[in-house]
Amino acid sequence: KILEFSKAVKKNTGRAIAQEIVDSGKALKKFERICEAQGGMREIPISKFTHTVASKNTGKIIAIDNRRIARVAKLAGAPKSKAAGVELLNSVNSLVVKNEPLFIVHAESRGELDYAVNYLEQTQIVTIESA
Repeated sequence: KILEFSKAVKKNTGRAIAQEIVDSGKALKKFERICEAQGGMREIPISKFTHTVASKNTGKIIAIDNRRIARVAKLAGAPKSKAAGVELLNSVNSLVVKNEPLFIVHAESRGELDYAVNYLEQTQIVTIESA
């Protein structure tokens, strides 16, 4: 759809064009050039501390609060700590069962993880409509 914003791209052809770019390897080459411009390809660091947040009930995810996710990530040490952040395991409209992991908080220190977990205890990040 984004490709079809261009006047040079005919309606309903964007998906085929995008697939060709991926299949030809052009997308990967462009991605690699972008990575090199930003300092090169690197291994993703692994955090020392994690906390998994699980679903409290079975149902459909109808909302994820991006601002609160960002706050959790910052409390966990992101972006300064490269291994800190939030790993989303589901998206809006996903069906989940009770106790299924929804997201994982990653932190480089126990203190930062504790800050994030304390915030999580006071707020709702994922809204699930009961099945």
